[in-house]
Amino acid sequence: MNTIRRIASHILLVSAYGVTWLVAVMGRMIPRRRRQPTGRLAVTGTFFNPNWYLSHVVPLTRSGIKEVILVIDEPLQPLNGVCFACPPKWLAKLISRAGAKFVWMLRVGLLRRPDMYMGYHIFPSAVSALCVARLLNRPACYQDTSGPTELLGGGWCAENRVLAGLGGHSPLIEGLVRRVVRQFDLVVVRGTKAAAFLREIGYRKNLAIVTGSVQTPGRWHSRDERDCDLMFVGRLTECKRPDRFISIVAGVAEQIPRLTAMVIGDGPEMTAARRQARTMGVEDRVTFLGTREDVSELVCRSKVYVLTSRSEGLSIAMIEAMANGAVPVVSDVGDLRDLVQDGITGFVMDEGDIEGFRDRIVQILSDEAAWRKCSLAAMKVATEYSGVEAVSNKWRHCLRKIIMEQSRTDNEALPSWSI
Repeated sequence: MNTIRRIASHILLVSAYGVTWLVAVMGRMIPRRRRQPTGRLAVTGTFFNPNWYLSHVVPLTRSGIKEVILVIDEPLQPLNGVCFACPPKWLAKLISRAGAKFVWMLRVGLLRRPDMYMGYHIFPSAVSALCVARLLNRPACYQDTSGPTELLGGGWCAENRVLAGLGGHSPLIEGLVRRVVRQFDLVVVRGTKAAAFLREIGYRKNLAIVTGSVQTPGRWHSRDERDCDLMFVGRLTECKRPDRFISIVAGVAEQIPRLTAMVIGDGPEMTAARRQARTMGVEDRVTFLGTREDVSELVCRSKVYVLTSRSEGLSIAMIEAMANGAVPVVSDVGDLRDLVQDGITGFVMDEGDIEGFRDRIVQILSDEAAWRKCSLAAMKVATEYSGVEAVSNKWRHCLRKIIMEQSRTDNEALPSWSI
């Protein structure tokens, strides 16, 4: 069965990336038609939870764009300046969810004429955006939210089932995906390591570092106002390693018997995490809250935010926790060091070092002055780097640059919209 899955994944990805590259190259040969910019942006992807959706879409709506058209499976929370374009379920059953969203994005392009097409994650969303953009002679943007993970080795370590189906490093798929990435007019990453990686694989066009956004809290909450010692926020998947978090809770509880912990999020590892908590004797210490829409309110109650992932880009959940004064103790993965300065705004640990996590957490929970210093520093850095206004301004700069380039190409004036 695993062999069949690997073969199927290779065939599908070779076909998808090969066709995408061909369309992208041939599309540039089509004479560009002059047209008046519309101020619309077409975006497609999978938004795993309400917080992730708001974090990414709100700053786009405040960047000068008149309308963000989301091509997704189902409508989400209404926002000013956001329009949902959801393909019918019968179409998804007929040609798959990815196929249906591709058809619907093409439909959006023909009817609404967006100025740019954007996709979150390389497969299938970003490749769909690139194909439609080239067919309609508009620029395309790839939002790489997880860093090199979905590109290295063809993306076999990513959470996407098709990419994971490769079963191991694939030089063929990695070579193809690198060719595809180099066709985008704009690539947006979350941190400096990811940006350096994109340059290393030969991307020479517009590259920007833009994180998801976080809401600025009304005020800082002191330790005495926080009733949760440790907090984990994220999808409960193997990549996020909730099992490590439970082991850390058990280790810290041996030295701090009254320890309390929360797990916010849901996913395929939920049952295993609950079972592990019972087995390790910390079932009464860990509260599993599932998916929540009030994450901002909940993280204000936490003293320490723990991230145990084996792979990350730059975690929005971590940034939001920092913005609300929780001290981050995190794995040394992805671009987390861009915000977590060890010993200043939080602590960075070797991935999988359960004892190191335990000792550092015990230390910070036992020293109120050190916790307060890190908490205030974390709040300041996260707000300045990823507050909604800061992220909106970064998007305004990116989009203005691309639109100016397109305007020069089209011999048109700059768009009438507010960027």
